[in-house]
Amino acid sequence: MFCRVILLSSVYFLALTPYSINAMTEAQKEMIKQHFEQLGMECIGDNPITEQDINDLRAKKAPSGPGGPCFLACIQRKIGVMDEHGMMQNENALELAKKVFQDEEELKIIADYLHSCKSVNDVSVSDGEKGCERAMAAFKCMITNAPAFGIEV
Repeated sequence: MFCRVILLSSVYFLALTPYSINAMTEAQKEMIKQHFEQLGMECIGDNPITEQDINDLRAKKAPSGPGGPCFLACIQRKIGVMDEHGMMQNENALELAKKVFQDEEELKIIADYLHSCKSVNDVSVSDGEKGCERAMAAFKCMITNAPAFGIEV
């Protein structure tokens, strides 16, 4: 299960974080992978996910199990892209991207990509500040919009 969690965390990061994989160095990829492995381990205890959820995330699909949305919300909160009210904070995601990327053109693409999903904060959700439904909406938006910006997920 530990290996699956590590892989899931990495896959989730790849799906959630805007960038072209080819633009990253191996050192950057490793640094990010280690960070997300830790976050995944922290989130899975309170937000268990199924093997099918792991497979769905590997396939860049929304997890279908009951724990998937809240697992995504936990990761997003720990990253800092979801606040305590269950709202997405795109500017925080952009600040995180600036720690990895220095190229202004790449950062502009990332900013445009992130802003393409800002409407998820306007979606009516039934779980309020819990944020699970909004986390799922953000995940789906990012997967859907990535190709329009030339971003591999």
